[in-house]
Amino acid sequence: MSKSKMPKIIVCIVVFMVSTMLRAQSIEVSASVDKNPVMVDESFILSVVANGEVDRDAFDSSFLMKDFVVGRTSVSSQTKMINFDTTRSTTWSTVLIPKNKGRFTIPAFNIEGSQTKPIEVLVIPVTANASENGRDLFITTDVDVEQAYLAQQIRYTVKLHLGKDLQRGSLSSPTLENADIRQIGKDKEYNEVVDGRRYRIIERSFAIIAQQSGTYTIEGPLFEGEVIDNSRQSFGFFNRSKAVNRVGPSQSITVLPIPSNYDQHWLPSAFVQLDDEWQGNTREFIAGEPITRTITLTAIGVVEEQLPKITSAYPYSVKTYPDQAETTTVEKDDTLIAQRKESIAIIPSQAGELIIPEVRIPWFNTITKKTEYAVLAEKTLQILPATTQPTTAIPISPSIQTAPQITPQAPVQSALTNQTNDVPQYWIWLTASVLLLWIMTLAMWWRHVSIIKSSSKQPNNSVVRHTQSEQILWKNLEKALNQNASLDTQKYLPLWLGSYINDKNATLEQSLKVINDTHLSDAVNSLLASRYAKNRSEWQSKELQQILRKMRKKGSIEQQTKRNLSPLYPAT
Repeated sequence: MSKSKMPKIIVCIVVFMVSTMLRAQSIEVSASVDKNPVMVDESFILSVVANGEVDRDAFDSSFLMKDFVVGRTSVSSQTKMINFDTTRSTTWSTVLIPKNKGRFTIPAFNIEGSQTKPIEVLVIPVTANASENGRDLFITTDVDVEQAYLAQQIRYTVKLHLGKDLQRGSLSSPTLENADIRQIGKDKEYNEVVDGRRYRIIERSFAIIAQQSGTYTIEGPLFEGEVIDNSRQSFGFFNRSKAVNRVGPSQSITVLPIPSNYDQHWLPSAFVQLDDEWQGNTREFIAGEPITRTITLTAIGVVEEQLPKITSAYPYSVKTYPDQAETTTVEKDDTLIAQRKESIAIIPSQAGELIIPEVRIPWFNTITKKTEYAVLAEKTLQILPATTQPTTAIPISPSIQTAPQITPQAPVQSALTNQTNDVPQYWIWLTASVLLLWIMTLAMWWRHVSIIKSSSKQPNNSVVRHTQSEQILWKNLEKALNQNASLDTQKYLPLWLGSYINDKNATLEQSLKVINDTHLSDAVNSLLASRYAKNRSEWQSKELQQILRKMRKKGSIEQQTKRNLSPLYPAT
């Protein structure tokens, strides 16, 4: 750098410093409050005015939050020109509400090098400055319990007392760190006389659920609004309004931790209940048909996220297909009520007595301060055999039972013979004709039954009928598989499997047990899951169809057994 430029740079620096000092000296800053003293919940306005050119963001009120509730800050700028002399001013107006009574000092503010003077504010209790006519507006707060367990609901009530007509306004929520705060119910509005003055009261309730144990202070809600001021002159049809700000008194609470001897899922409540519902006819349950059971867990004073999963056990003879749980939180009588519903499809595999074990949910009673259990008692269901299975209906047994009725006819005939002298002749011939016809009919019926029995013993005809039945069942089953029709597949699969194991009366579960094929069981379970799950997905029959084709190609179990038998007289 050349020596000729150095004096110029020094001169510029000196000019800049001098101009900055002159500018700082030209800025005048002052601070003031609109009322002093003030009541503990009454708002007042702090005004800071800077005469000169300053930045609008030069004011910072964050350090006032220790002793005051700091409301909104408005900024206004003004420019005046008198005799070609221009002056500028910036004003910051902040709403402050004291948190406690006593003497408090508003410290000096530094605005671009210029400072205000500190202001001492006297905060007095509410009753010390109450006028004879009462206060125009104030807020009261209340909690239902001063001690609560962790995650227990605390009902917080706010009452806004209005002695003048409200033009507009808003009420914020109370504040508490590490807590879930939500409004419950709708606002209530009514009139009440307090200290000889009638007030319009707006009541609002909140549910506070603390998430951490310890001693805390719930900061009251802030009301900001405008009321009609009758003391000020109005113009025409327009009423003059006055801005008002109030804060509710704070409340101290103690949040107790979870008891050291409690090792279950933490569910603090005053009431917990378990219920279940069974879909359909609750008196008749049939093997192989689904039964839908819905279990509902209800608890008051908690939210749905606090409810545990419902653990229910079932015997091994039952297949279960649970649906996704449904949870909700509702409000009733200024109290939170949480519910959890779990539905499960139950398919019994065999007839008989089915015992459903009890269900127990532990919870902590906040009233008795003891651990209790919501219980669904053990249930016993009577499962009827499946009614859709084919059965043989040849009336062989009834025919054998009617045969002995032939022998009693001899004494009847002898009795008729002995009475021929007393009975007219034509009655004797008529009775004899009827008896003869009855004997001929009985003989023909006996011959017909003998033919049926002899034909049923012919092995070749039986094999032909069985083969035809299997072909028809397979045709119906394969048609359902080709169409991905889960309903028809579930209908024809047990019938064909029964023919495959040579037991047409076997249920689907019994057939799978006899075949004992893991791949087949998994494919059938996928079919049933697509039928009974709440969120049904599209079922693909390709895997099941391939397994069944391989089984049919190998032949039935009876045919496989015959092939595997060693010859009676092996060749030497």
